[in-house]
Amino acid sequence: MSTPTTLTLYLARRDAYAAFLSAADQESSVCYWEAEARYETSEAAISARDEAYAVTRDTCNRIMVEPTGPQKEAEALVEQLRRLGRADAQEQDWVSFKKAREVFVNACRMHLQEVLGA
Repeated sequence: MSTPTTLTLYLARRDAYAAFLSAADQESSVCYWEAEARYETSEAAISARDEAYAVTRDTCNRIMVEPTGPQKEAEALVEQLRRLGRADAQEQDWVSFKKAREVFVNACRMHLQEVLGA
């Protein structure tokens, strides 16, 4: 049976994982748009990349402050984002990004189940 503290911890972690996942998805969109030259100017692309990177890094840091959970999976997803950002449209490896995302999501599910003691 879950205690109020356990439920609070579960919800906080769930929200942190979801925020990171949303930030990673947004940053991957920026990587795609930049590689496809869809931004009006290079300054707009740089601004979008910097903003997306800052949000991803912030939300990742929230996961890293605890010595538990899907930390290595989050770092692997960040590494895939960095690779997407450095590649042109033909070099972007979306299969590896999607796999890292899937691994992160599964690790989150497992960790959240552990938090609840399920």
